[in-house]
Amino acid sequence: MSDKIRQKDKNNISVYIQGGEKKVMTKFNKKMINVLATATLVAGVAAPIAALTAPTAIHAASSYSAVNTPSIGSSQSTTPLTLGRVKVNVSQASVGKNESFTVTLPKGFEFATAPGVVPTAIDSTYGLGVYIDPGDNNENAAARAETGYVPGEGLTVEKLTNNSARVTFNFTNSKDSVDLYLNFGKINVNGPSNGPVKATFDAASASGFTSGEATIANVVSSGQVSLSAADTVSSEEAFTATLKVKEETAGSLGTNNIKLKLPSGFKWDSAPKAPATILFTSQTSAKIAPGDVNYSVDGDTLTLSLKKVSDAQTSFQLPVGFYVDDENSAKEGDVTVSISGNATTDVSSLVVGSYGQIGGGVSVATPTTILAGHDEQKIGDIVIKETVASSFVKGRTVTLRLPEGARWQSTFESNNPGSNFSGSMENTNGLGGAEVSYTDSDKRTLKLTFKNANSTTDAGTLKLKNVEVATQPGFSGDLNVDVAGSQGLSGTVKVATVKQAVTLAAASKPTLTIGLGDQQVGDITITEAAKEAFVKKDGSREVILELPTGVRFASTPEVKVTAGDVKVKSVSTDTYGESNKGRLSFYIDSESATPSTITISAPKLTVDRTVAQGDIVAKLKGSAVSYTAYKGATDNTQNWKDNNTAAAEVAIATVGTPAPGATKTKAVFTLGSTSYTVNGETKTADVAAYAENGRTYLPVRYAAEALGVSPQNILFDKATSTVTLIKGDRVAQIKLNTNLLTVNGSVIRMDVKAVTNKNRTVLPIFWVSRALDASINYDATAKTVTVENNN
Repeated sequence: MSDKIRQKDKNNISVYIQGGEKKVMTKFNKKMINVLATATLVAGVAAPIAALTAPTAIHAASSYSAVNTPSIGSSQSTTPLTLGRVKVNVSQASVGKNESFTVTLPKGFEFATAPGVVPTAIDSTYGLGVYIDPGDNNENAAARAETGYVPGEGLTVEKLTNNSARVTFNFTNSKDSVDLYLNFGKINVNGPSNGPVKATFDAASASGFTSGEATIANVVSSGQVSLSAADTVSSEEAFTATLKVKEETAGSLGTNNIKLKLPSGFKWDSAPKAPATILFTSQTSAKIAPGDVNYSVDGDTLTLSLKKVSDAQTSFQLPVGFYVDDENSAKEGDVTVSISGNATTDVSSLVVGSYGQIGGGVSVATPTTILAGHDEQKIGDIVIKETVASSFVKGRTVTLRLPEGARWQSTFESNNPGSNFSGSMENTNGLGGAEVSYTDSDKRTLKLTFKNANSTTDAGTLKLKNVEVATQPGFSGDLNVDVAGSQGLSGTVKVATVKQAVTLAAASKPTLTIGLGDQQVGDITITEAAKEAFVKKDGSREVILELPTGVRFASTPEVKVTAGDVKVKSVSTDTYGESNKGRLSFYIDSESATPSTITISAPKLTVDRTVAQGDIVAKLKGSAVSYTAYKGATDNTQNWKDNNTAAAEVAIATVGTPAPGATKTKAVFTLGSTSYTVNGETKTADVAAYAENGRTYLPVRYAAEALGVSPQNILFDKATSTVTLIKGDRVAQIKLNTNLLTVNGSVIRMDVKAVTNKNRTVLPIFWVSRALDASINYDATAKTVTVENNN
């Protein structure tokens, strides 16, 4: 058995991630390729309705609508034809005795026999046969006495010219509305123009009748045949498709033929899969029967024809099959047949299937727009689709991995979500029963394991709908999901666009001086990107504007809502013990119905002498703007809580005067010795460099002094057990008994904790180099550590 398989249902085109299985046959979607001539298309539009030229509805007393609109050939000449019927509705009490309207045929159409009144609504005896349904006007003797209706004599129909006639009422329809049926039964046709054939109806302006028109036929190119393919079916062995053939006019195919040639590598079956099904044909002895459909094959060419010519429009469908004859020649993708023969067809080629290998794909038709720092954000529906039936065998897996900036809602809410899934699943053709699990240490990967193979003959789909995710604060841009799984499935799909929930802006960026207080900066604005971007739920509603170390608010500025309807309260600059870091906080008292803007008016800052030269960057934090950094499962979102708590940041000022800097120095420390040298000069420390657990430790104070950091720029805060080192524009902070190192406001997690030795802070030499931006070399033979400035 070949590992190449045959497609069922192509022509439903979308963008797929193709697996290692390569491109596979996709569903045909039962699409009819029926590109008709312009006249036929116009007919399709015109047929079900009448094109009316009538007064407004309030004045309309009569209306004209087409009942049926047959197609006729453009080469039709003189032979009487039965065209369509028109229903005329005359509203109650709208016409009186002797009122009339005229019927006129277009150029090229004439009555073959004189018009007359007919006894049934479908009678086609005359060139124009008019049938009347008088309704209650003929209910009883009293009604007839009132209306003057005489059974059998309610109308007079008279021929005016070869293509026009007058219809006259012989009573007054005061008891009920009246329906007329105009049967254009025997009409001579000579050289008609392509397009709709419209009969026009005219009445005097004072009449209860109105004027209008209705389509009674459509003229199409003579001899045209419509050809389409549908219901393509795949299996392990062969392709099938259903061909549909429709004559646009009687006898269009006749004894002519249609030839369908397959591309290289494919051949037709020697016989059809089943006899033809006649959809419609003549009701006379000239009708087409299933046995009248000829099917003949010459390798890659199939010829279709009829054994006789019908006297009425005919359509039939025929299930056919083909197979791969040469795998080296057969090309993957659409299997397109070329159309030829001596019949006139509406298409020159036709897709009858697609050829490829087993596989599947993942797509997202409509990515959504979601907010950063929020949870319960709905992404676009994810569609997992087989490219051929039974591609997803039992046990097959599909994995969907989010980037670091996002978590599945279930894993945001729980460290151990199990099979919980925030969303719903919808399947077609039996591709269901997928089991959900989450992998990786931070549970970013959603794994689907298919328990039941698709047992149908159609390719199946599994749609993940209304799927919810949580995003970290500050994340923005495309949210792309990495797709993988068994049997080589791979690729990426975009499920959403993430935008910042709030933005932070400064009206100006003044230059400030270190060591001074009450220095004013410009207004600072916080703007929502969407309503309810400020979160107020679970008691989480604080907004914090945090300043860098050494910068504080000199006083509490005014905070007010300058746009929208959000409400704030409890404005404060309390630092809660962190006196070296300024912060402004307030609370969201009610969420917004429209996006809002909050303005912090003309804040004043105090900048102490420890602040490095450069920008003063304010960061927007707090659970109201960075909800996901404060809530959620700790294990799965720990990185957000440690490093990604800011929803936005902006430079609100710059420091133009640098703090005292370091000079170019070279220091050498010897393990076990309190003596060390700086630029060749011997100095003494009260704690020696030492080695422990394979790591070499240096006293931070003496390493800093050796690098030229002045004593006044080496600070220790007992309240927080924090060492601060200021070296030029570099500010490093080391918190004892933690593994947290902060450099210019950025937190670095060290692999060891900062400890003390004889009341001196010591660190491994690697972390000393990171803190002080130094080059450090260790000589194992001499047991010395050399420390040099990088600047």
